Amino acid sequence: MPIRSIGISLSNTSIQEEEQMSLFEDIDQRERAHALAKTIDEIRMRYGKNSLLRASSHLEHSTVRYRNGPMGGHKA
Repeated sequence: MPIRSIGISLSNTSIQEEEQMSLFEDIDQRERAHALAKTIDEIRMRYGKNSLLRASSHLEHSTVRYRNGPMGGHKA
């Protein structure tokens, strides 16, 4: 019986301790940005996706708060 398709899946391939460095980037600024992103992720995981939003997300025409509710963009 011939094989019609083969699928390959990879996960957990990134090691956080290893990073590509740049000669033109400030290392301290990069570390602060990484720490800020990690803190934001922790807050969103603990209090929900709508806990931290941009101010423009609270405008009348914004759909960000609504779209954070459904699973995958669809009502479940």
